[in-house]
Amino acid sequence: MEKRDLIGKDYSLLYESIADNSDLLICRWNSDTTLTFVNRAYAEFYGMERDQLLGKQWIDLAEKGPCNELEKTLHKRAEVEHPFQREDPVLAADGAVHWIHWYNQPVHDTAGKLIEYQSVGIDVTEQKKARRRIIESEQTLQLILDNIDEIVAYHKPDLSIVWANKAFRERVAVDKDSLQGNTCYHLWYGRQNPCDDCPVLKAVREKKTVVEEIEQNGIIWHIKAYPIFDDSGNLLGVVDLAYDKTREREIYSRLREREEKFRAIVESTDDIIFELDRESRLTAIFGAWIESSEVNTDFFIGKTAAEIFPEGIAEVHMMNSEIALSGEQTTYEWSFGEDVNQKHYSINLSPIFDEEGLVTGLVGIGRDITKLKETEEALRRSRDDLLLTMSRLLKVKDPYTVDHQRKVERISTAIAERLKLPNEKIEALRIAAIVHDIGKLSIPADILNKPGRLNEIEWALIKNHPDEGFKILKEIHFGLPVAEIVRQHHERIDGSGYPRGLKDGEIMLEARILAVADVVEAVSSHRPYRPALGLEIALEEIKSGVGTKYDEEAVKGCLELFSSGFVPD
Repeated sequence: MEKRDLIGKDYSLLYESIADNSDLLICRWNSDTTLTFVNRAYAEFYGMERDQLLGKQWIDLAEKGPCNELEKTLHKRAEVEHPFQREDPVLAADGAVHWIHWYNQPVHDTAGKLIEYQSVGIDVTEQKKARRRIIESEQTLQLILDNIDEIVAYHKPDLSIVWANKAFRERVAVDKDSLQGNTCYHLWYGRQNPCDDCPVLKAVREKKTVVEEIEQNGIIWHIKAYPIFDDSGNLLGVVDLAYDKTREREIYSRLREREEKFRAIVESTDDIIFELDRESRLTAIFGAWIESSEVNTDFFIGKTAAEIFPEGIAEVHMMNSEIALSGEQTTYEWSFGEDVNQKHYSINLSPIFDEEGLVTGLVGIGRDITKLKETEEALRRSRDDLLLTMSRLLKVKDPYTVDHQRKVERISTAIAERLKLPNEKIEALRIAAIVHDIGKLSIPADILNKPGRLNEIEWALIKNHPDEGFKILKEIHFGLPVAEIVRQHHERIDGSGYPRGLKDGEIMLEARILAVADVVEAVSSHRPYRPALGLEIALEEIKSGVGTKYDEEAVKGCLELFSSGFVPD
């Protein structure tokens, strides 16, 4: 008897030793769930001492939902006479719910009577999360595939279908369950064997990607079949992606017919006529000029402007291509060459739409406007000469004004360029600056050159010179608002300017820039009534008047201009 007790005790110690050196949750319990043994890992999991746990019913420690179900099962003794497994949520000492997979083993005595149960638990929380992420990723992938128009399917090497997207299922009018183990050639064509020209079959045999167009029952299919391999290089299956290209082929055929008609018309023109695709690549170029030039047009085919021209020149083409590809017609000018060899073209880009209103490419017409530009330049020079002549008339009365206007023109134009104003606005500002004080022709010379303070009448005459300048300039057709810019160049943001006391948005941007340039030059330069105050004081004047007298952006541009080392002389 003592020997048996000793042996039993030794085995008990051995059991406890093994159990306590395991990370598994191990416990023994009676049929009413009263714990009779717990190992170290079990006690630590619940954050309790063993003595606190022994005699407790573990069902009180567990989540009630699943355990109430288990408690009912335990009352049906016959159902738990054999080993069973469960996976339940359990609240651990760390306050988090862990999922534990329990392996439960009934323990019988030598007579076969059920004594108690032994449970071994494994924390499968992370595995469960991983399984959930896999399921979610699979669901996301299926959702993505089900929302594309292309037909996608995954085949085993024997061509049986593993899965397919919604577009595939709708085409063959079957549900997901009906796809399993079926083949595309049976579902689509009712065949018992693969099609002779099947790209999927070729991808299986050749173990490489196959891209082909096949025609079946009057439909042209564009198919790409991608073989899928495991890490060892074994073929797992083939993914095929297909779309109906019949309508696209018909559209393309009609476009080619139109192109032939178009070619016959345009090959006799002196204009440059060209086509671009959706990536702005040149696909065709026409015109009678080709025969009389030494240009190798084949060199340009398939290239974008960025690949043909230097960066500075390419930008204007690429920018306007983007505008036209968005569906809007655009016109811009392009120049190349230098001096007498310089050429100027007006380029018109128009989008080409398909029957569904989608832009499929662009058509462009380039017209040589070199002679027109030369004429415009000659007219501009004549106009500038006229303006300079008018300025020289003013020099007779006020020798300081002509030099002042020249410097103001350079400052204001430079500010406008820094603010990236359109070319048309810059040109209007340039002209206005050249003659902004032309109204002083109406003021007596002795007032203009008076060294002392002006009286009220004299100052009234001075303040009227913007209006007088407007009267002179409005009779000249500039095609630009030059006269109005001149009339507004002494207006101020807060309405304290003259001659009309305009405020903020009532004043043209060009006039705001001219006002800043005018003040900087006037303050920094010599005048009959005072010596030059210098650039530093001039810049301080416009800084102190930001938002009240002077436009914020114009002042900012002016300050940046002079900080960069700009000199108006």
